[in-house]
Amino acid sequence: MIRRTSLKIMIITIIIQLLCFSLISSAVSGSSNVIKKEYNEKQENSINQVNISFESNKYTLYGEIYYPSNESGMYPGIVFCEGHGGYISAYDWIPKALAEEGYVALIFDFPGQGESEGVFPIRAINIPFLNIYFRYTFLIETPIHYVLRRWTTATSDALTYLLEESPVKNMIDNTSIGLIGHSLGGITVTETAVIDERVDAVVALSQGNPLIIGKINVPIQFQGGCFDLGTYSIPIISRCYSKANTPKELIAIEGGTHLGFSTALGPLCPCPRWQKDICLRYTVGWFDYFLKNKTDAYETITTGTDHLSRFIKSRYNFGDGDHILE
Repeated sequence: MIRRTSLKIMIITIIIQLLCFSLISSAVSGSSNVIKKEYNEKQENSINQVNISFESNKYTLYGEIYYPSNESGMYPGIVFCEGHGGYISAYDWIPKALAEEGYVALIFDFPGQGESEGVFPIRAINIPFLNIYFRYTFLIETPIHYVLRRWTTATSDALTYLLEESPVKNMIDNTSIGLIGHSLGGITVTETAVIDERVDAVVALSQGNPLIIGKINVPIQFQGGCFDLGTYSIPIISRCYSKANTPKELIAIEGGTHLGFSTALGPLCPCPRWQKDICLRYTVGWFDYFLKNKTDAYETITTGTDHLSRFIKSRYNFGDGDHILE
């Protein structure tokens, strides 16, 4: 009982820490136009985008869907969950990259965040050329919506919209569905995977919920930065990994911070390009292997690469014990 209580206290502490990180994120996350420009130029002719909205918890939520421009095939569907205080343009490079690799990816703003409805009217500082979007009331709203389980509901509602109502629903193989999320979104994807049987694979960036992780029965990968100290990322995802069912994987990125390898950050919070490359390598590899059944992806996810942490060993277990990525 004491152990369970301490884990609950730790999760509450994380949410408080994320309030502080969200302020930093909102202030600097948009000035990374160099990285975003590189991805956008590469993807300009290979993917399409559609802006959408759907209803959840009596709120209208804003989202974007990215999908391959070649619409002749069927593709796995992915829902991306942003972190606390997040907004689409701070994370859209990941779903865009997934679309380029042959996925239909939906990213959306949770209630009270970004351009979605919430308790309060939308009031924000928006500087498009710096990609800065700071919504004044998210520090109040986000904890309320999360505690009331509206984040997990919104994630399932986003998946329902993608599969049943979206303009691209006929492109999606509804037997191959993935979730990916960062920070509080990483906690949310682990919680959603417990209750939504449509989910076939999960990638949790920086966080997860260790209290429920043992109830997930689909392949799950955790990624974290070894310098993500303020939100206890490595201890928590390590705990999640130890309690998770197989198949499972833990990727620890050298020098990675909470906001570095997964969000689009600028010079105030520098991030080497290889950190994002590592994030994509193992994310795409995980989904390729478990959603597309691509046998060659096995080598990708079971082989180490430069700049994995030397202190926190990356590892995987597909049912035959832990293997260290070398």
